[in-house]
Amino acid sequence: MSVLAEIVRNVLVIIIMASFLELLLPAGTIRPFVRFAIGLFVLIAVLNPVLGYLFHDNNFQVNWWDYKIDEDVGDRIVVEGRQINERMVNQNQQMLQEKLEGQINAVILLVPGIEDVHTEAEINDGIIERLRFTIYPEKTEITEDAGETNVFTSESEEYSSAIKQQIEKKITNVVSNMYGLGAEKIEINFEGGG
Repeated sequence: MSVLAEIVRNVLVIIIMASFLELLLPAGTIRPFVRFAIGLFVLIAVLNPVLGYLFHDNNFQVNWWDYKIDEDVGDRIVVEGRQINERMVNQNQQMLQEKLEGQINAVILLVPGIEDVHTEAEINDGIIERLRFTIYPEKTEITEDAGETNVFTSESEEYSSAIKQQIEKKITNVVSNMYGLGAEKIEINFEGGG
């Protein structure tokens, strides 16, 4: 009789708590999960005393709410969790940086007079801190028949520096408009060509 009284008492407590919890929950997709959990508690509340009555010598207590993790184990779990989190953030940061540098390279290559570009981005918490560009200008040979000259010929240093300033201005404008960076956070260096 005491087993039956214990079952009834446990089930009543669970039903009262479940009713109160269900009133607090919004009507949505979470309700079925809460009902499932409540069903498990009712099942434990019924089976625990019955199994205790049937098997006197065995202890079938299920007291997860009394479960305590050893403090050293808990600290180790926290440290390992932080290390995993750091690795994930670093991998995402590196992948973001590579994709961003490739995207910026593709845009900069559209500026006339540039043969190749190498971009280095400094990113901190997903925010671009600074961009460094190494520009490789187009190289064409001077032919007297066609009258063609390269924008960076050694014959015309003034012309070359004016063109470099034009390219720097275009790059600065494009990057500033796309990424909201000020000119002070953009560094442009030219390699070869003049």
